[in-house]
Amino acid sequence: MNNRTIKWSGYTWNVKDSSTNKWGPGPNFFSGSSENVWVDNRGRLHLKITKRNNKWYCAEVYNTKTLGYGTYRFFVDGRPDLLDPNITLGLFTYDGTSADAAANHYREIDIEFAKWGYPKGPNSQYVVQPYTKAGNMIQFQTSLSGNYSTHSFLWTPSSIKFLSLHGHYSKLPSPIEWYRIKEWTYRGGDIPNTKNEKVDINLWLFGGRAPLNQKEAEIVITKFEFIPFAT
Repeated sequence: MNNRTIKWSGYTWNVKDSSTNKWGPGPNFFSGSSENVWVDNRGRLHLKITKRNNKWYCAEVYNTKTLGYGTYRFFVDGRPDLLDPNITLGLFTYDGTSADAAANHYREIDIEFAKWGYPKGPNSQYVVQPYTKAGNMIQFQTSLSGNYSTHSFLWTPSSIKFLSLHGHYSKLPSPIEWYRIKEWTYRGGDIPNTKNEKVDINLWLFGGRAPLNQKEAEIVITKFEFIPFAT
């Protein structure tokens, strides 16, 4: 059920709303309310997990357009490294409509900030689905020095190059070693082709469990950039 769309970063985005049902991931209640998803007067996207009437509501938006091969870049304003152990921030592609989506692992490429319920676990990962296959996922620790970070992946037919940086940068800062949080290039056998996948951003509760700290949570995405892959 998607009754609401928003305009943000030059695109139209569907706002996920599960109404009275629980949907994946989680499963969780996803709210299309402006209390959970909104764009402020500076053009920044806010995603918020809220508690209303004793229920926790999560937030998700996904693009109405398929963008295909290229660089997907997310400018985060907030501290995804300090999220509650039960909260996940996902920056990813997902194909939920193609007839062959399941056979192609939903064309899912993920940057995720999550501890999966373990307070002392690593808080970040890059994934090319299926994550259960050896070599398709790398977990690491993000420790931010400020509120600004940039996270991207360059998806081509032959590789997926992930990169996380301190600060907000469309072009690589120099020297890169001063800014780089993590970099990883995947060249395995599960690079998806492009079909009907959409870029997706969500903030949700692992297993549908309430935050351990029982607090609402919010992340701001200043902007999203896509640069098509030049073949």
